[in-house]
Amino acid sequence: MKFSASNTQQNQLKVIGLILGMLLVGSCNQGVTPEPLPAAPNEKLAYAVAAALDNPDVRKGVHSAMDASPYREHKLVFGEFLSQPEGAALKKAVAQKLGGEDVLNRLLDELPSMDFYLPYETHRETWEHAKSNLFVTCVLDPDIKEATSYHPDGSTETFTSRQAIKEAKIAAMFSLHPQEPKIHKDSLSARRKGYVVTSSRNGGKIQASTTTRVVGIKNYTNDGIFGGDCEFYFMSRRLDESHATKSGMVSVKPALPDLASTKNTNLFIYDGAISASNKLKVRVKEADGGVNGGDDDYGYFIADGPDDYETSKNEGAIGGFPGHDGDPPKAIITLENKGN
Repeated sequence: MKFSASNTQQNQLKVIGLILGMLLVGSCNQGVTPEPLPAAPNEKLAYAVAAALDNPDVRKGVHSAMDASPYREHKLVFGEFLSQPEGAALKKAVAQKLGGEDVLNRLLDELPSMDFYLPYETHRETWEHAKSNLFVTCVLDPDIKEATSYHPDGSTETFTSRQAIKEAKIAAMFSLHPQEPKIHKDSLSARRKGYVVTSSRNGGKIQASTTTRVVGIKNYTNDGIFGGDCEFYFMSRRLDESHATKSGMVSVKPALPDLASTKNTNLFIYDGAISASNKLKVRVKEADGGVNGGDDDYGYFIADGPDDYETSKNEGAIGGFPGHDGDPPKAIITLENKGN
């Protein structure tokens, strides 16, 4: 005889079926964000990182990691950070927002290796892992003129200048942009003594009793709205040489709209003194990840003695600079001859 269920039993079975169905749907959708993500890969990453920073534990972990960074400006290399125990909480939260770790890995494969940091010094000094007025921007070129920034709640703001970011009273503007060469914090004392990277004439060892050094930099540029300090280095050679000596890097604050930044340093750029009979061709470079990975070329000058030398013009400079008619130079470099 075939058993037939009562109405009560049938209702119970329906309820059980509904519950099982809900559990099945829930398990299939686990880790999938319900709202549409931005289409561009860089904006998708900015959106997900901002959403992850809604979690106070994630913010605390990021704050601690940046505080412990060995690099100037407390930079982290984003992909490397995610692979470390300190970055596990951020990685989990970002992956969950994107729809899973595989989705995150594919997204990172689409993008270049990224620096992750707070490019504004005031934000580095004052942010204490609070969520209030926090934004994340991911750009493929730090020199971009405007970009969309994401808040942890999903809202966006478009910023077009450093002044706009200042006026918005943002507590922390996190920037992700293509990885740039790093300056270690512990290399600063060595650089003050005259840090040298390579030399075409003597295999990197200083041999002359007198060397050419950069002792001052006056900077009329910046590294974009979402970039931090400018990292200068120099390629120097005598006019009768074919290979140049590459200096170490020195970090210089970005210029403000009407005020150049200045840096006193003691950076070795050439093994020998400059003079009228020993002229140097000095090319000025600014290390820049950029969309094409190339460094910015600030032009060159011919040095025939200790003096101030201007680089190429900063066309369309951000505001007027006192003492300059028209476009100022990108930088003024002060050279001196110094004994070892």
